Amino acid sequence: MCGPPAARTPQVPYTNPGAFFPAYDAAKKKYLSALLARVDGNALQAVATESRGGIPCTIPALSKDVPDDKCLETVSRQCGGQNAHVDVVFDDGVTWLARLRLDDPLLPPAAVQTCVLESEVATLQFLAKTKVLAPRVFAHVSTAANNPVGTPYILMEKLPGKPLDWSSASPAQRERVLEQMAEIYLELEKHPLPATGCLALSDGNGEDVQVGPFVQPPCFVTPTSALGPFSTLAESYMAIIRHQMAMLATGEYGSLRVDNYLAFLWRAEALPKLVDDDRNSNTGPFYLKHYDDKGDHILVDANYNITGIIDWEWASFETKPYAFSAPCMLWPVGDFYEGSNVLSSEEVRFAELLSIQGRGDLAQLVRTGRPWQRFLFFLGGGLPQSREEFEPLFHGLQKALADDSDDVDEEYAEWKAKRLVKFAMDDPNLADLALQK
Repeated sequence: MCGPPAARTPQVPYTNPGAFFPAYDAAKKKYLSALLARVDGNALQAVATESRGGIPCTIPALSKDVPDDKCLETVSRQCGGQNAHVDVVFDDGVTWLARLRLDDPLLPPAAVQTCVLESEVATLQFLAKTKVLAPRVFAHVSTAANNPVGTPYILMEKLPGKPLDWSSASPAQRERVLEQMAEIYLELEKHPLPATGCLALSDGNGEDVQVGPFVQPPCFVTPTSALGPFSTLAESYMAIIRHQMAMLATGEYGSLRVDNYLAFLWRAEALPKLVDDDRNSNTGPFYLKHYDDKGDHILVDANYNITGIIDWEWASFETKPYAFSAPCMLWPVGDFYEGSNVLSSEEVRFAELLSIQGRGDLAQLVRTGRPWQRFLFFLGGGLPQSREEFEPLFHGLQKALADDSDDVDEEYAEWKAKRLVKFAMDDPNLADLALQK
């Protein structure tokens, strides 16, 4: 949920850790080398050729004529935190991408990765029935067992364009992107579903999809069992809160265990009011929300026309007030981490553009989305690692959900001491955590 200062995102911790920790890049190259050594390029070519009705193809990066170091360099240019990508080039000039999971021991267990891959495939198949520009899926295998390619993969369309660098875009370029984002919001609103969770492939049919469990790794109770799906928002968030509290109690989460446990107790108390503020938010319908919308999930051409939305891994169906709040690429990151809930000028402008489209209701969700964003920040993801990070973020959450009767100016240490007295007697896990401190 929290990332490095240059690329903060509400969901994924350390989106580009290599930029801050050189040792990470060295380890990543090691795991990428292991992956490439395991991949059978000929088998992958055969799958791609069959999927295109017999049109021959090559995979330049995996050619036997390419030295290992050159192959590693080429593939690393299209490598993210979780996946590596290689171009599949057909004889008629069409290019696909093969998306391969990195061979990294820090990634979740294989059973979890299988669910994540299948959910991404299901999400892309869902989007293929909409007007949202997203890669089409042509073939996939979600496990390594009995897989001639040697690793799970997705063969997908390679969309034109380059990842958006929001921070370096000019005001005119940002305006162009925001105008198109408004159109994307309007399109996504046309495709609600009746439950909250991540999409899954329907049993026995690789084309149909359904809402399944949340596949974000912290939402797995066991490698083969995850939380959800849920028909109500309150049930969903309470299940996630309880699960994260259990992980804090058992030591699966190791940092600021007492503070984060108290923060989840506070969320559990605040949830009914948050849900009651919008009578439609609890029972749905629910809408698709990108998991990592910090900007580089958008592909643009030289004129900043959006050519596609990528990286739908871990996307989920969420309540409308959250799904149509501003993407985190528009947040004033420094102010947000300092606990301020003031909207950025880009958030304000995005709301104005939705109003111009005649959708004042969606514009209002952008303007009033901070309580939902604050409530869900760190819910189902990485937790604050230091008191300096935790305190302003928690204070911002308290302020976002406060009403006139709440005292949000109380010093955190004083608030914490009162809460420990209030809850520790009735909560054995909290009492044990307090004693372990």
